[in-house]
Amino acid sequence: MKIDKFFIRIVRDGDAYGMNDCLTHAGDPMVEFYDTRYNHAAWMGRGQFVQRYYVETLLDGRGGLCLMGGVPEWSVYGEDMKIVREFLTNEVKNGN
Repeated sequence: MKIDKFFIRIVRDGDAYGMNDCLTHAGDPMVEFYDTRYNHAAWMGRGQFVQRYYVETLLDGRGGLCLMGGVPEWSVYGEDMKIVREFLTNEVKNGN
């Protein structure tokens, strides 16, 4: 999913993730945020890796999300965060 400058990716149990997709995830679903303005080969063409959270953590939250405190433009606010939570609910909580 893409919203604003971010590519948002769900990482499920058994999926490859991390730099060069060298890790295999075991556990609850996670969501990764990439800044699509930067293209780094190590992140498989998804953009600049910014942050990763467990899906459940984001669904429990309210309001916006600061992905990295030292980089103000790496934040998701208002309606965009609502869209992210709806996407996560549809894709993970509803079993898609």
